[in-house]
Amino acid sequence: MTLSVQGKVSSGAGKSREEVIGEISKEIESKTPPVLPFDDIIEQYPTMYNESMNTVLVQEVIRYNKLLVVMAKMLRDVQRALKGEVVMSEDLDALATSLFNN
Repeated sequence: MTLSVQGKVSSGAGKSREEVIGEISKEIESKTPPVLPFDDIIEQYPTMYNESMNTVLVQEVIRYNKLLVVMAKMLRDVQRALKGEVVMSEDLDALATSLFNN
């Protein structure tokens, strides 16, 4: 409840809300790993009937790669929205608020 009424003008360090969000999103984006090499994983761990763990691994790699792609896109888009290059959608605003509130 307290976070929902928090001011959106500045943080304690004299930086604006947008500057704080931009810095945090750039830092997280720089630490986000690249997608896993799906073709190499399928080749090394083929999905066969007697290797059920390989099937699970492949399914998790697919999910993980989708998550990485969405994370990278959202972080780039929130930075662009702060600059006014794209529209700040409801999802981007929620991400920006979450980044600002830690």
